Amino acid sequence: MIRISRFLPLSVLLLAGNVAGVAGESSPPRGGPPSNVWTVEQLVTSLKEGREPSVLFEEATYSSLLTEPLIVRGVLRFMPPSTLEKEVREPYRERYLIEGDRVTFESERKHVKKTISLEDYPALRNFVEAFRASFTGDAAQLKQIYETTLGGNRRQWTLLLRPHDSAGKSMVDSILFSGSEGRIATITIRAPDGDRSVMTLSGGGAP
Repeated sequence: MIRISRFLPLSVLLLAGNVAGVAGESSPPRGGPPSNVWTVEQLVTSLKEGREPSVLFEEATYSSLLTEPLIVRGVLRFMPPSTLEKEVREPYRERYLIEGDRVTFESERKHVKKTISLEDYPALRNFVEAFRASFTGDAAQLKQIYETTLGGNRRQWTLLLRPHDSAGKSMVDSILFSGSEGRIATITIRAPDGDRSVMTLSGGGAP
């Protein structure tokens, strides 16, 4: 259970943040910011409109407990309205599945299958709900849980997230998205202890 509670926030983010493909530029609403201003609201809307049901990923995890980065590859999936899945295929097989309030972890190499409820992990629940909000373009929900700092412009941007509450800060120091328009290229998650994970995405869908 400790391992799941430590690493699931990472997996949840990568699931929710990565089911996004290329989307065309959308015009800002009347009375909104000028077209050359790139806002969090516009970014979230673009990600929502451009998301794909599945994408391939390569993830490198750097830790003081590892002599070299741990690299895994697999598929991320999103099934509306609230199902998220991360399937690791190489170099071993693992699966993280979030269905509503239930989170299931399966590992062939560890011969384990565990299920937890988000009700028992408030910080993790907030983490999940914030990123589910990105599917509906709900930037207000995202900002309620994270301090957001958007850099760059529509064609080349970065979005830095830092949790507001102490529970969130105990799990994640920062989350950095980088991409172009409605396409996320990489996600870097830093833990309070200095460990980090970097995920690179490949668009075009996945089997």
